[in-house]
Formats: sequence, C-alpha cells, structure tokens
Amino acid sequence: MNSFKTITWPRAGRSWLVLCAFAVAAFLLTMLAPLDRSLAARPNFVIIQTDDQNAETVRAKLRGAVGGFQPVMPHAMRQIVGKGTEFRNYYAATPVCSPSRASLLSGQYPWNNGVEGNVGPSGGWTGWQNHAIFRHNLATTLHDNGYYTAHIGKFTNGYYDTANGRVETTVPPGWDSWITTSYVRGTHFYGYNLNVDGQITGTIGNPLYKQDGPGIDPPSCALRQPEAFWPNGSCLYSSDVFTMAAVRQIRRSGSVPFFIQLDYQAPHGDVAGPRGPQPATRNLRIAADTPLPRSGSFNEADFSDKPGLIRNYAPRQMGPNQIQRLRFTYRRYVESLRSVDDGIGAIVRTLRATSKLRDTYVFLLSDHGLFLGDHRFDWGKFLPYEDAASPFMAVRGPGVTRGAVSREVTGNIDVAATIMRLAGAQPDYEVDGRSLRRFWRDPGRRTSRPFAITINSGQVSESSASSSTAGQGASASAHAPPLRYRGFRVGPYKYIRYARGGEELYDLSVDPNELNNRISSPRYVPVRAYMRANLNKVTRCSGSTCRKNLPAVPTPG
Repeated sequence: MNSFKTITWPRAGRSWLVLCAFAVAAFLLTMLAPLDRSLAARPNFVIIQTDDQNAETVRAKLRGAVGGFQPVMPHAMRQIVGKGTEFRNYYAATPVCSPSRASLLSGQYPWNNGVEGNVGPSGGWTGWQNHAIFRHNLATTLHDNGYYTAHIGKFTNGYYDTANGRVETTVPPGWDSWITTSYVRGTHFYGYNLNVDGQITGTIGNPLYKQDGPGIDPPSCALRQPEAFWPNGSCLYSSDVFTMAAVRQIRRSGSVPFFIQLDYQAPHGDVAGPRGPQPATRNLRIAADTPLPRSGSFNEADFSDKPGLIRNYAPRQMGPNQIQRLRFTYRRYVESLRSVDDGIGAIVRTLRATSKLRDTYVFLLSDHGLFLGDHRFDWGKFLPYEDAASPFMAVRGPGVTRGAVSREVTGNIDVAATIMRLAGAQPDYEVDGRSLRRFWRDPGRRTSRPFAITINSGQVSESSASSSTAGQGASASAHAPPLRYRGFRVGPYKYIRYARGGEELYDLSVDPNELNNRISSPRYVPVRAYMRANLNKVTRCSGSTCRKNLPAVPTPG
C-alpha cells in the first residue's frame, strides 16, 4: 500500500507556485546569461604560416609573358593588410625552421622551451618530445579552455618515425584535429604522406613528379571547386589540399570557438629540381617575365665593415650566371605563393559565409625570411640580417585597426601570448611574450621592450656553409652560413655577438639595409656600451623578465 498521499494545492497556492517558478527561472536566466554570452563571445583564431618567405614578397608584383604587372598576393594585401595591422618590426626569435615554429606555439624563447635546432636531442620533433613544450603550449592551453584545435600542414622538422621507417603516428597533446605532413627530409608538394588524426594516409600524389610535369595536377584544379581536391577528388597539390582541409574545419566548427593553424610548405624549396618550390599547375610561368628585385643590400659590394667571420664565409659578389639562376628561382618562388594567396581568399570567404569572420582573428606570417641576393647570399636564412630574421606578420580581427602599420619591436613569442589573452585562457607555464592588442589598437605606441635574435644551439652546424650537412637538416642549398650568435633589437638598434668572435651593431633608423656596421664608430660608443651591457639580460631572460622594458635607449654621440 502506498503511504504517500496526493497533495492538492488550493487555486491561490497554485498561482503562487507559478509565480515562484517564473521568478526562479528569471533569476537563473539572469545568472547564466552572462556566462553564455561570455562563451559565445570568445573569438576564433586562424594562423596562416608560410615557410621561408621573404617579407617583401607579400607586396611584390609579378609579370607573365603577356600582360602587365600583377600583385603576387592580392588577397593577403586586400583581406589581411588592408583590413588589419601590419607589424613591420616583427622578428623570428631564431631564423631557423623548428625553433621558430616552437616559439610561435609556446610563446617562449628557444632556451626556455627547449627546441633550439632542427635535429638532435633539442631539435625538431625530437626536441618537442624531450621538453615540456610537448604538453604545455598554445594548443594545449586553448584545448583545456574549451577551444576546438586543428593543425594542418607542416609541423616541425623530423616529424617522422625513423625507428620504424614510416609516417609518424603520434599526435601531440592538445589537438582535436591533426592533418600533418610526415616525411624523412625535404619538402614535397606531391608524393607526400599525412598523419590524419593518428592514421597514416598517403602517398598523396606522384613522388616522381617533375616541376613541369609529369605527376602534377591539371591546370583546371582551382579552389572554387572544393570537391575536386583530396580526399574527395584527384587534385593533390599540397597547398590546395591544406586550404581545403582548413575550409572544411571552419564549415563544421558549429558554435564552438576554434583555433586553426595552417602551415603551408610554400615557398620553401622543393625536392624536385631545379632549385625552388613547385607552383600549382595553374600558376606555372605566370611570373615568366618577372624581374629579380634588388634590395638595398642586393649583392653588397663592400663587406669591409662585417666581422672577419662573416667575411670568411661570404661568397664573392654574384656574377651574371648566378643572378640569372636566382632570377629563375625567384620566379618559381613567387608563383608558388599564388596558391597560398588563393588559400587566404578561400579561408576569408568561408569565414564570411559561415558568419564567423567578424569574430575571428586571422594572423598571416612566416616562420622566418630568406635571402634573395641580399648581402650576396642568394638563398638560405640563419643569419640575423633583416631579410632572414624579420619575416612578414599582419593580423585582422575584432578591434584591430584597419590599414595600419605598427613599428613596435615584436616577434613570434608574442603571438601565442596574444591569443591566450584574447581567449581568456591562462597557461599552466610561464610565457615570455606579451599581448599585441594594445599595439594594434594604438599603432603609434612604442616601448623599449627588447627582442632577442639568437642561434644558441650547436645543432645548427657551423662547420661548412656549403656542405650537405650545413644547418643539419634546415636546407642543404643554403648559402648563408648557420653560425651561432646572440643578439637583440631594441628601438632602432640591432646588436649581434658571434660565438666564434665578432660583433655587429646597426642603426636601422638610418641604415635599414644594414650596410654600415657601427661597432667601431666613435659616435656609437654609448650605444655599443648599452647593447653590450644588456645582452645577457635579454638573451637569458625567462617569463616576466622577458617582457620588461630596458632603460631609455641612448642616442649616438
């Protein structure tokens, strides 16, 4: 027998209960609404990173055999630069592939995140696995704070299971979606393998392709036809495949805030000869009549101001044959960037079509720059000169000043710090970088925060700039020597001290092409003393000490 009695409330009591229910519901809605709005208001982030891109090529022009000059990257200029803020004094903490990428994803200098080279215990993929960065980085921080995270394209050098001679199947912590290239060495625009969420996929495309065919896509492969690309179609060019993967991620992201890092391989040199990257077939020879740009330091005539170490490694001035070879390579270099630019256009269109553009920050940057005849170096990176150490970076998004330029000294460690701050995500480790938000809100703002530029690791070989092991996995064709050095930029000055002797001091306000080393100039004695005194402080900092301003920068006497 049921001992519970049915209770019948009087009509007035029932009315009172209804009113109470409404009051409780209204209270709960009032309390929960700010939380819901906060969750919905969290911005999305897309990082588009190129590989080995000289900063000037973003705004360069090309010319084919027929017709006039056309911009190399019109979508980048219109959709990112024109709608956002460009950071002109942006640096790679180390102008080497793996350390630069690790700094971008950790917000830490290489000596703090542990990835200081391309190979060895602290280099590339091995370095990632051997240090705390493996479990403590931008992706893990955002993932732990409710973000959907996706990586597409190149991750780091040596991302390959060498013990078993196969594609690496490990997916680092923090990534919800993982579509990442994996091969022993080199850059492959066809014939590449992917790790897709821990599963081996590939080979995608013909590994025996030639730069002008066979084995390359037909010219009809265009990003306006997403169904034509892998895995649904037969168009297999890597830049386009990466773009389509990013587009699909955005389309199915729903209401969850997302972080997507898209790492193009272009315009890095290709395993298929001749030297230079593989352009998409639709872009072959569109730069056939493009002249080679001549920067202010192109084929530098006088090296007498440079340290003896640099003079010993520097090649002779380029002759006509070398310049002709570089011109041919440069044309393929900018042709390969057209597919990247097509990708930028497709991503912005997709963000707009899914009503996500106004809530998304899009960063466009490169891991470092490249010499294109600057200071006599016709290829490669490594050295701290602007052409290699200062890549392009611009951002668009909510609150970013449109069409602006910031000349504040910034760098790749600041990108992760910026994204974490905007996402309201507190990292569980110390970050060296600082948020860039105040600098895009007020592009004229300046500070005396220094930025370190170093190659600290012996895993970047100093033995021979021309040997097959130069850079130990960075680029066998590099003509710039991979020397060890420590230095920094603050205000208009850049100071470098080489491990094997020699110093350089440049005043970039009057010498942006770094043609006149001021280290022995009597007028710059106060500046030299200031830079020497602060070198250890800047290049051995950690956490908050890396964000501190230096005392006022002196002026020449």
